[in-house]
Amino acid sequence: MTVDMSQTANGTGKASRPQERLLGISALGIVVGALGGFVAEALLRAINFLTDLFFFGRWSSAYLPPNTAPHHWWFLFLPAAGGLGVGLLVQYFSPEVKGDGIPEAMAVVLTKGSIVKPRVGFFKPLSAAITVGTGGPFGAEGPIIQTGAALGSIIGQLIPSSPSERRILLACGAAAGLAGVFKTPFAGVMMAIELLVFEFRARSFIPIALASATGTMVAMAFRGGQPVFPLQTDYHFHAGELPFFVLLGIGCAFLAWVMTRALYLCEEFFDDLKIWFPLVPALGGLFVGILALFYPEVLGTGYAVIAKVLATPQPLHRLAGIGFAKLAAFAVALGSGASGGTFAPALMIGGSLGAAYGSLVHLIIPNSSAIGIYGMVATAALFGSIYRATPSAILFMLEVTGAYNAFLPVFLVAVVADLAVHYMMRTTINTERLVRRGTLVPDAYTVDPMKLLRVRDVMNPDVDTVRAHQRVSEFLPEVLNHGSVPVIDENGQAIGLLHRRDLLAAKPDEKAGDLAHRDFPIVYSDEIVHDVALRFVQEEIGRCPVVNRESGELAGILTAFDLLKAKDWEHIQELSEPARLMWGRRHAETDRAKLV
Repeated sequence: MTVDMSQTANGTGKASRPQERLLGISALGIVVGALGGFVAEALLRAINFLTDLFFFGRWSSAYLPPNTAPHHWWFLFLPAAGGLGVGLLVQYFSPEVKGDGIPEAMAVVLTKGSIVKPRVGFFKPLSAAITVGTGGPFGAEGPIIQTGAALGSIIGQLIPSSPSERRILLACGAAAGLAGVFKTPFAGVMMAIELLVFEFRARSFIPIALASATGTMVAMAFRGGQPVFPLQTDYHFHAGELPFFVLLGIGCAFLAWVMTRALYLCEEFFDDLKIWFPLVPALGGLFVGILALFYPEVLGTGYAVIAKVLATPQPLHRLAGIGFAKLAAFAVALGSGASGGTFAPALMIGGSLGAAYGSLVHLIIPNSSAIGIYGMVATAALFGSIYRATPSAILFMLEVTGAYNAFLPVFLVAVVADLAVHYMMRTTINTERLVRRGTLVPDAYTVDPMKLLRVRDVMNPDVDTVRAHQRVSEFLPEVLNHGSVPVIDENGQAIGLLHRRDLLAAKPDEKAGDLAHRDFPIVYSDEIVHDVALRFVQEEIGRCPVVNRESGELAGILTAFDLLKAKDWEHIQELSEPARLMWGRRHAETDRAKLV
């Protein structure tokens, strides 16, 4: 008998599970979002507590910028002490806490089935609090993304879940952590999708969005609903500024390249030092302490400095000095193995150097946009360039400043920077580390051609068949080269498969109908190639008859090679018309030879 295998593809089994699980995963996303929001608040308060204690001598969790503290001689050694503490944690407790946190979260998704070790959820925020609380030039966002991801992964490990569902829960925690720090629900979703999930589908978007919104609400309950870096703008379009915006975008792409190269050059330098590892981040911290003698703005998260740079005009030389000092402090400290996020350094570097650029533009066009606008758009462009996540960067900058009327320059400069950075860098600040480890990282969202084609588009309609009443001696030479051949009745309907091994053992006068295997897989010509490919893999099928669903007649033959031809669809779309015609003729001539 013929076996109709379309039931599996129609959704009675694994294919329907994502739809059935969406409500449950969404509910878990809310739980993870709440936990991520509380953890983000706890991390910020821990950083504030250590900052207040070490720099101001106060037992408080209020945000006091370390650059405003009265200077004492021991401030020079505070970042080094923090680096030493983190080095000890890395050396003896949890090597995963070293670095930014985002590459580590990406690696878990790509290579470990989204399974994070539970210890990361404790030691990562602890290491970040120590580093930043003692003046390390980082933000809380990278560590909280890794910590939130750990929370989501742990919950995914506690309940029966697939790797895909664990990845979604991991991204829920990361999105909630980011949104909990900056109160940016939409940017939290987009960042998690672009950096961790690598897909834009309802099954992932809805839970992540709910988690991000929940994390934002937790943050607002503690810190109010105002933007983190409020910026009052009255942007008006000036055609004369367009060339300067384009140049700013290109400059931000170059700055992203400089940040990335500086970080990895420092990392290579410190990796070559043959000393006890905990001393390495201590050396990086000592460099930060020395630099802070001249530019104390490099200490800590710098959120207050960023807000001031965007909202208040400052001397050109001071803006440039802050930007380059933060770049140097960031590269040396993170390259030495400290624990902290790259968001805040990118915000300060982009904001200060962008504002400095705006000051120069004002000398040429006095009625140009406010200097803060240039700092804002440069921040978005640099942010998008170093992470290759331009949509997230645009949304993040608008949400974090509340300056939605400046959407046009932010959008324009960020897109120009995205275009330019593709000519300067093949990787990002995150994926460079993964590529060096040999990890394959998706570089784009692409259409799966197997989901756009049906079996009739790839099958071979020219199929050799034998009639049920034919004897082996009548057709053996013609079909002996095939692994299997369909047997049809007088109406042209497939009734079985005749395998080559059976033919070799058969007697010359035996009939095909008697030798045919009646229990065989079939596919219908209107089925989606992706669904059929899954069945080929799961049931180890190499060759299968194709049947017309309405008439039941044999329509062709489908092989594993035919399924692979669907992947060539993307290549065909890139060809010019003459090249496409040549491709069609070449494949028409060789198709049959490849199938045999």
